[in-house]
Amino acid sequence: MKLTQIRSRLATCLAASVCMLFATHSGAEDWSKIEAAAKQEGKLLVYSTTSRTAKAAKAFSKSTGIAVEVVRLKEQELITRSYQEAQSGVHKVDMVVGEDWPAARELLNNTGYFVNYIPPTAKKLFAKKHQNPLVLGYINRVFGYNTEKHPNGDPLKSVWDLTTDEYKGRVMIRDVAITGEHQNALTEWVRRSSDLEAAYKKRFGKSLEMTEANAGLEFIKRLLQNDAIIMTSDTKIAAAVGAKGQEKPPYGMFYVYSKHRDIKKKDLALSDSRQIDPTLGYMYPIVLQLSANAPNPNAAKMFMEYLGTIEGFAPWAKSPGVYTPNPNQIPFDGDMPLAWWEERMWLYDLDYAAANRGNVLDVWLKYAQR
Repeated sequence: MKLTQIRSRLATCLAASVCMLFATHSGAEDWSKIEAAAKQEGKLLVYSTTSRTAKAAKAFSKSTGIAVEVVRLKEQELITRSYQEAQSGVHKVDMVVGEDWPAARELLNNTGYFVNYIPPTAKKLFAKKHQNPLVLGYINRVFGYNTEKHPNGDPLKSVWDLTTDEYKGRVMIRDVAITGEHQNALTEWVRRSSDLEAAYKKRFGKSLEMTEANAGLEFIKRLLQNDAIIMTSDTKIAAAVGAKGQEKPPYGMFYVYSKHRDIKKKDLALSDSRQIDPTLGYMYPIVLQLSANAPNPNAAKMFMEYLGTIEGFAPWAKSPGVYTPNPNQIPFDGDMPLAWWEERMWLYDLDYAAANRGNVLDVWLKYAQR
């Protein structure tokens, strides 16, 4: 079943049941009782979009004796499967570790099938903005260039550079049609249209002339008309941009910064732009949600608590580009802390993204298919 078909069934959800479910998983709790009940349950099932959840689960199981089964799914697979099982009364999964929150919220949280739960460490240490939805961590996506081609430093001054003749046919970006987080991120470019217009004028000394409704959509049009190279993988983008010996290497747009962990291993000439205006890229959250009908709710709560600790986040902290809201995190060698990136990247507005990602996708498809 497609997500568009699933959305049409949301009207069947009862608001009263949603309120009841939220009440069930909020408020003061006796954590010692939760731990005792979790030990009795002895297991839990997690659906996750990230492979590192399994590594965290292994360490958690070793220290607690609670068995954790992790099923890895792609973004839309996780949302669709979780929704369909809950709707059908199949209550197997205890919690999800997911991305593309605007889409997940509509089908999982707003329906009452999954609820937000804030364990003790997150409640004590995480800033309020990271608690609802509960954020496991943030991933950043950057603009990249080949350092062998540009030995004197960052060549990227403005995002609008990527729409000029110099960059024609040389900008790689993962297909927005299959990347929900790109759709979400580009809604922020729509929302901040005035900032993009100002950046254009700053770069070229003249006002932006548009045929689309705003500067964000105009950028998408111009990028695609400039023969952007549409890819299916961030890994392939990083490898292509950083490959040595190229006369005209491509440039990367919106690939995950964590790929820079492979620079030495793959002998790449790769760096990210720290000056491109008006944003260095975007960040998006990995979100934790508890099943409202979890067969092992206490074990799930314990695992969620563990993931909010520095120990629990360790599998994600072994590379740059992934940041826990836990302020005790020490940045990966050569990386910057979460707060630094937050000041320089556009984090999309969840409500605005949910309402406007369809417009972004329509414009993308309009020009990508030409």
